Amino acid sequence: MNWDYVIVGCACILIAGLVGADSVSSTIMCDGATWVSSSVIGQGQTYAASLFTTDMGILMRNLNVGSDGKVKTSTNARSTGPIGVDEYSAQGTNQTEPSETCIFTLPENGTPTRDEINYMGLMQTGQYVSTRTLDPSQTGAVTMINGTGMILVHAKSSDGTNETTHTSDVAGTMNMTEKIVFGGDE
Repeated sequence: MNWDYVIVGCACILIAGLVGADSVSSTIMCDGATWVSSSVIGQGQTYAASLFTTDMGILMRNLNVGSDGKVKTSTNARSTGPIGVDEYSAQGTNQTEPSETCIFTLPENGTPTRDEINYMGLMQTGQYVSTRTLDPSQTGAVTMINGTGMILVHAKSSDGTNETTHTSDVAGTMNMTEKIVFGGDE
């Protein structure tokens, strides 16, 4: 055993623990049934997902919560049998503007913003691939679905002056790709 590698590995784990980030990764291969559920509730941010597969299935999940307020997820579920999906992400802010005139003046209420993206459905067979990003400046989702079944998509963004809504309801044999980004520079 080379102790140099052990010392470097322990140092990397120690440094990663001091950064303040949380991470959960899992890979499941099963000829039966799997069910995975995870959630993150933070300051103005929510992510929740429940997935299941039956028969011969592969389920890969990665969830990263950074100390900088960013939440990033990736999901890949494939099965020769049914797949159930319920993936929800939301982010809201109520930023206030600082007072420029007097330090004793209360800040005025800012415009509240609220973004929500929700995918749910039941597939007879196929593959569901998704990435989600909750960044203080934007809420995003990229989703690719290939299979047979039904998927319901509902997304909404509101900032007090503008409101954007999106729905996709797909049933039957499908091959769909969607990218939704609320906020940011895109």
